[in-house]
Amino acid sequence: MKIQKLTKVILFAVIILNAGLLAQNKKLYILHTNNTNGALENCYCPDHPFGAVEKRSIYVSNFIKKHPNSILVDAGDIFTMTHRSYKDSLMAEAYKFLPYDAILLGDQELTMDPGALDDLTKQMDVSVVSTNLKRKGVIPSKILKRGGVKIAILGVMDEYAIKYYSKEIQEKIELSEPIESIKKEMGRLSNRADIFVLLSHHGLDIDKSIAEKIDGLDIIVGSHSQSVIEEPTEVNGTLIVQAGKAGYYIGIVTISMKDGKIVEKTGKIDTMKFKMPDDPRVMELIEQYEKTTGRINRNKQKMLKAKD
Repeated sequence: MKIQKLTKVILFAVIILNAGLLAQNKKLYILHTNNTNGALENCYCPDHPFGAVEKRSIYVSNFIKKHPNSILVDAGDIFTMTHRSYKDSLMAEAYKFLPYDAILLGDQELTMDPGALDDLTKQMDVSVVSTNLKRKGVIPSKILKRGGVKIAILGVMDEYAIKYYSKEIQEKIELSEPIESIKKEMGRLSNRADIFVLLSHHGLDIDKSIAEKIDGLDIIVGSHSQSVIEEPTEVNGTLIVQAGKAGYYIGIVTISMKDGKIVEKTGKIDTMKFKMPDDPRVMELIEQYEKTTGRINRNKQKMLKAKD
């Protein structure tokens, strides 16, 4: 009888110990996209056999079901380069299908008509974060909680991203000095966040420069240079990631934690392959676009005929 009681006590202790270890060791995931450039779907070109948002939507949904401790962010240039209003409205509707936690506006957004951009961001129903941009409806940061861990999302654009636009356009975009803006916001949030993630829109070289100048940044999710970073490296303790262009890829950052501290950060990209399933809601938007505009994807038609 005493042996049975002792066995029960030992089993109970083991269960409690394991539960404690599980609570102390966590993995968080950051799914990130950038420079989608209005690609609801891609060209079906032989040299670019990739999908875009029509694949992304299903991929993200499946990933988050498997890994609930995930966040989804976008670092800008969501819409078309040439500001095609109808297609941009369809892209905003497609983004609404995705559970984005925060987005950063890129130069392709900020050079739009302000009213049109307001309508699109309202349609997407998503938090727009930028720490150094003065604009109505934009917040300097957002704190998310996953598995008891608090993740601060900041956003920044350097003036370099708009240097080739006309003076008239540049003067309408109010940007404060990025480094000081980031440091100030990080200081304000120092006791409220466990992890700091910066969305950036200016290119990989400037991301490296920012990482060198700011201590305590954990992740920089980049854009603008449309860099395909398959194996990201750390600069001054900051993991710098970016996921190409046109919706071809999704970036995945894995953060391993122990006792509330980060012990490892890794990143990779996953390709939106043609064999992946399509989101029927996005496909309806694409069909609507083709019927309304008459702009048919001939490469897609050829591929479908070849399959038949």
